[in-house]
Amino acid sequence: MLVHERRIEKVKRFTPTTLCASAPLREFLVFLCLLCAGLQAEVTLPPVFGDHMILQQGVTLPIWGSAAPGEIVSVSCSGLYAETRADDAGRWRVTLRPLRTSFDPVNLVINGNNRIEIHDLIVGDVWICAGEGNMQMPLSESSRASEGAALTDKALRFFDGEKWVVCTPGNSASFSAVGYFFARDLRASTRLPIGIISCTSARSQVTSWMSRRALSIIPSILSRKINSSIPSSLFESLIAPVIPYAMTGVIWYQGESDEGTAALQYRRLLPRLISDWRAHWGQGPFPFYFVSLAGFGSAEGPAVEPYERGGNGDHCENCGEGSQSSGSVAPRRGWPWIREGMASSLTLPSTGMAVATDLGVQDERYPPDKLNVGRRLALLARHRVYGEKLIDAGPTYRGMKIEGNKVRVEFDSVGGGLTLGISPSQEGEGSSSLSTGLRGFAVAGSDLKWFPAYGKIEGSGVLVCSDAVLHPAAVRYNWRGFPVGNLYNKEGLPAPPFRSDSDQPK
Repeated sequence: MLVHERRIEKVKRFTPTTLCASAPLREFLVFLCLLCAGLQAEVTLPPVFGDHMILQQGVTLPIWGSAAPGEIVSVSCSGLYAETRADDAGRWRVTLRPLRTSFDPVNLVINGNNRIEIHDLIVGDVWICAGEGNMQMPLSESSRASEGAALTDKALRFFDGEKWVVCTPGNSASFSAVGYFFARDLRASTRLPIGIISCTSARSQVTSWMSRRALSIIPSILSRKINSSIPSSLFESLIAPVIPYAMTGVIWYQGESDEGTAALQYRRLLPRLISDWRAHWGQGPFPFYFVSLAGFGSAEGPAVEPYERGGNGDHCENCGEGSQSSGSVAPRRGWPWIREGMASSLTLPSTGMAVATDLGVQDERYPPDKLNVGRRLALLARHRVYGEKLIDAGPTYRGMKIEGNKVRVEFDSVGGGLTLGISPSQEGEGSSSLSTGLRGFAVAGSDLKWFPAYGKIEGSGVLVCSDAVLHPAAVRYNWRGFPVGNLYNKEGLPAPPFRSDSDQPK
């Protein structure tokens, strides 16, 4: 019995109750448990919710974040209130009723086991500004940087991926130049607070901006890296974190990195990206306005740049003898086909294209004139979203007909009429920039060998021909990496590249 009793006593000495008998140790353990529980239960928000933010006016407002599973979270703002419970994964989301436009700062308050206050919030229109190098170029590197250097506007705000920033001379230099000029024009015309959410990454292909769901129709793309772009990577790192933040629409400037063998895929990828983003946001067919790539390459060479191009000295297979083909040609880039792929997205509702082909600089992938890019994007929004009565696009190809050895090309969106023009980037450079002849057109017979065409403006169309093509069958305009065409409407907007034929590269 004595042995048995000693065993029981020994066991008792090592029970948790015995260990916790020490008051200081017990208090420490209780504190540790409470600390761990507090850390696990902390309510958090995505970075897009922060001081100086702009909320979208006139629509229901999703607010979301994370918390401990089952934790009750409440959100209040400007007299609105909503409450929810975090799901088993710790995710929570509430929807506030619409707010009216307001320049008066208010706070957004989130309460759970902790409290978050977001200060200096105003209500206006929010736009997503997305794309690669040309969209990423900061205001400080644009040719019109001085125009933003002195501007203070508390109702113009940018989200840079980490925080919201109010527009002042001290911080505007880092803003996307295209986004800045777009937003500045909207502020001036609408008088609304404007917020820009910047999502940009240099040298990135369109597939990196698409969700895995959108790319599931092309399994081969999901398994390979192209030009250092990993499929879906930027969608996951830049786009998904701001979905479903309520906004007005998207401006998009991307495509430089889809040159070469990827160029012909753009016509099916960009429309799918647009549809996929709209599905993820769940706001319906919000406006999606994109930029047709600025000119890049050489001003010399054939009137129609063929896709089948090799290294120096390769024969220009689809060019006639009089087509200005040089003995040395650049590697194929396929920029005309990327631009055509962009234009194919215009079949989707609420889309628009700002043409920048005339704003390029030879052999400069990132030309500095971002003022006119932003301005042309803003024209689309001012007309189609905000209802201003203005012309927002240049002469757009409507059709053609053969008249003997000539081709008559008809256009829509002629505005005040067709005219010969120059790039606004070249204005003020003197009379050497002006031209008395129509440039950029090429015609071909049934053999599709292309020759430069000359012609004249007649009413809402142009009449073009070439001495080398007696029986024309097709016409193209500005079908080059660096276009030299000079057809505009009198509102100063250029005609986008087009072609009447349906020939596809092999």
